[in-house]
Amino acid sequence: MLKGNLKLTRLALGTVFFLVSLIIYSYYTYTAINNDVIRSIDNRLLNAATSVKYILGNDYHDKVAQEISFSSYQNKADQLSALANDLNIDYLYSMVLIDENVYFTASSYTQDDQNNGKVTQFLDLYPEATPITMAAFLSTAPIFETSTAHRGHSKTVYIPHLAKNGRTYITAADISVDKISNALKTDLYQSMFHFCCVIIILLIVYTLYYYGVRRSLMSDHASGFENHIALEKRLKKSNEHHLQIAIILVNEIDNISRFFGTKTADEVMKKLLTHFKQQARLHARIYRIATNKLAILTDKETPFDELYSIIQSHNKNTPFITDPFIYITLNAGVARGNKSLLLKNAHIALLQSKQGDQSIVNYCEAINDAKSLYLYNVEIAKEIREAFDAHRVVPYFQPVINTHTDEVIRYDCSPRIVTSQGEILTPDTFANALNRLRMNGMLTHALFTQCVSRFRKSAICWELTLCAENIADPTIYDHIAYELHRYPNPENITISILESQVISHYYEIKSFIAMVKSKGAKVVMHCWGNEFINTLNTLKVEVDGIKLDGAITKQLLNDANTSLFISYITDIAQQLELELVVEAVENNTVAELLNKLNVTLMQGSYLGKPTPHVTHFKQQLAI
Repeated sequence: MLKGNLKLTRLALGTVFFLVSLIIYSYYTYTAINNDVIRSIDNRLLNAATSVKYILGNDYHDKVAQEISFSSYQNKADQLSALANDLNIDYLYSMVLIDENVYFTASSYTQDDQNNGKVTQFLDLYPEATPITMAAFLSTAPIFETSTAHRGHSKTVYIPHLAKNGRTYITAADISVDKISNALKTDLYQSMFHFCCVIIILLIVYTLYYYGVRRSLMSDHASGFENHIALEKRLKKSNEHHLQIAIILVNEIDNISRFFGTKTADEVMKKLLTHFKQQARLHARIYRIATNKLAILTDKETPFDELYSIIQSHNKNTPFITDPFIYITLNAGVARGNKSLLLKNAHIALLQSKQGDQSIVNYCEAINDAKSLYLYNVEIAKEIREAFDAHRVVPYFQPVINTHTDEVIRYDCSPRIVTSQGEILTPDTFANALNRLRMNGMLTHALFTQCVSRFRKSAICWELTLCAENIADPTIYDHIAYELHRYPNPENITISILESQVISHYYEIKSFIAMVKSKGAKVVMHCWGNEFINTLNTLKVEVDGIKLDGAITKQLLNDANTSLFISYITDIAQQLELELVVEAVENNTVAELLNKLNVTLMQGSYLGKPTPHVTHFKQQLAI
């Protein structure tokens, strides 16, 4: 938003600067053209007044002492009138000074002068002679004067000459001030026309640029969809006071951007936006309001179920992009009501969705359920604390089986909590509360200690999953290092690390893996499918194997892309000589499909359910 305001401010300042510059330039141009017009008129007057001398002849004023014949005078007057008409000059004439009086010796005339009988004759007195006129007889250079005489308000140039007999005479040319004003008006009109043309062009450019900047500010360049500015403006300008909105968070975008780059992240968002646009009704509007968020705005009459079905149309267990294989998961918050509170309420619902591990949360339902959720959290937190105090946190073990040899290669250890009433709580029940209580470290410490104690004197192989918080905890780190150092057969221990945390905790995890492998234990990477397992990941952290989460396996029967993904991972594992285990094998059909994809190591309820005890035996399976 700040960037957009800065662009508009720069645009406004640039426009003001341009207008001021244009006005200054226009004034300068107008003044310069005016001066050129005046200069041109002055030159025309000078040329015209100079021409009078040549029309009259060098000896014309030598004869002034005698009488000039009427026919000779009339001939000169006609010539002067023709020249004045050609040059668009009002009058051309010559005058002499006799006994401090000024007399015409020759003069042009106009049609009006003839019609009114006011044609100037030889030696007619010029009664309007001004001091400037008198001074012209004593000057050696042309003199300009603007005055009002019986011929009207005009501008005159006087050029002094010396006749052969020594008499001084002047030739003159008049042009009316009205003609000068008309010429200047024409110039003004032209300047105004050019100015208006420039202003019109400026307005067109400004309008195009404004709407270009506005469109740029209100759209997401990477996807082409409208952004949060457009959404906020839509809410502000809408005549409907009650609307409905869903804000959707794409959980993996930040990690995709860090690992594959922003181009791939933008490609994912654009594809998802396009998908929702195809699913939504025509009057629903789709926005990308942040790097990892989008919004679907509808009217309040749109049923929640319809909006829910649009969001649920994305299958989180199917690869969203197959080159590279990328899975994404969504959390959504939906709010309906007053448009001024819509975004705030939708974000609250989104936060509840994220914290409560629910894909979609309706704001109204979230508020209604808040009290019961609070009470449940208090109760489960109490159970967890009591379980730790009473040593009722126990490990359960599920076999990982090589289906080609039908033997158990190790047991996967997962936690259970036994309540005071004897109920067995699975990780799905207490995982969120455990994270909130920050007791993950205690759980890891308890499970690892119990497994070490149980299997120390046996040849049984076992596996435990650790999160980044455990690895970054110096107490847990040192405890695991100490126990591995004391363990008789550390090669029987496998540590599973969540791949989703490799990028964000890369150096801590790499250091931990180096320590574990230096003690002789093994490390596998647990891939959830909605992350991005690839050769580069496994090479960088130097793991011994890959474990595919059950969320991937559950899609195997319904989605061809899942088969491609597993085949892709199998090829990578074979090339890098890595162990590959697939979880959640729940029936014979899935096991057969995995066998066809060259997967030999499997884990799931079909092969063996989690139990509190282990029996090292060969499985008799007809696969």
